Amino acid sequence: MAYDFFEDEEEYEGPPVPRFWNILGKCIKFTAIGLIVLINAFLLWRVFFSTSEPAAIKTVAGNDVLSSAYEEYLANTDPEKQFFALYQAGKDNISTDEKWHKQFELAEGEVAENEFAQFFLTDVIFFPYANQSQIVLRYNKSTLVHLGEDYELSQTPSKSDDVFDVTLVVYYSPDANSATKSMRLSATLCASDTTALYSFWQYSFAEMPAFESISDMNVEIYYKGDTDYTAIPYAVIDIYDQSLGTRDYQLDKKDIAAIKGDK
Repeated sequence: MAYDFFEDEEEYEGPPVPRFWNILGKCIKFTAIGLIVLINAFLLWRVFFSTSEPAAIKTVAGNDVLSSAYEEYLANTDPEKQFFALYQAGKDNISTDEKWHKQFELAEGEVAENEFAQFFLTDVIFFPYANQSQIVLRYNKSTLVHLGEDYELSQTPSKSDDVFDVTLVVYYSPDANSATKSMRLSATLCASDTTALYSFWQYSFAEMPAFESISDMNVEIYYKGDTDYTAIPYAVIDIYDQSLGTRDYQLDKKDIAAIKGDK
């Protein structure tokens, strides 16, 4: 009867879904889940692993002057009052401004600025007793793409190509009554390596003036095909400001072994 038919309607499950649509639905479901997992795995890799320094890059690179200075420091200095290595807490992982790259015109009156290619310093350590500083410079692949565009290179440099001239400009006063002077120090390359996304370059700078006389220090970066120190650098990173003060950098066993030249 019609009444009985409508009474049983809630129990009616309808015709079975064709096998093709069943399989297609499961494929779409598992594909979506797989994509979500891959995207999250990629994001975690970018955050926790892609910026990690390669094994070839050490926080401290040893050299003869640094080793001799450390021996003298241990013999004549109270480590609890005067520290061999220093850093500035406010300048960890310092970098160029996001707008460091040249502006380019999209349309009349409309200007865009590069906000991706950047130079970073992942390590900056000062060694007053040795009159040295050391840095680790890192930049991503897009920096090299912009470099190729800026200088109209026939091809984009590879991550391992040594294309940048890096110097340290130091501003100091020889004594309390002297005007501020500046000096440019060439970099000594200690090590270099690459990861999937980044290039890492470790440099040391020697023969600095007395650390207490220094008021400011800038790392200046030029393209090696256009090194003119009278012109504006390709990028500048301020690594030291006397007014910010310094903190002790705690040397670990690996740092001390590198300073001493131990294998």
